Amino acid sequence: MDFTQVVLGLALLAVSSLTFAGPSALESHVLVYVLTGSALVIGAGALCADLARDARV
Repeated sequence: MDFTQVVLGLALLAVSSLTFAGPSALESHVLVYVLTGSALVIGAGALCADLARDARV
């Protein structure tokens, strides 16, 4: 595993750990949209990094 995969994995773990937070902790709709968007961007980045790594091999 390279550094990029480790960082992306840790970022996804941090975002997904927010699912354990109660709904009252995430009352702001803007915060929910930001978290959802960041999770999608991080996931897409991880997918693209993996595909690019596989294409080089």
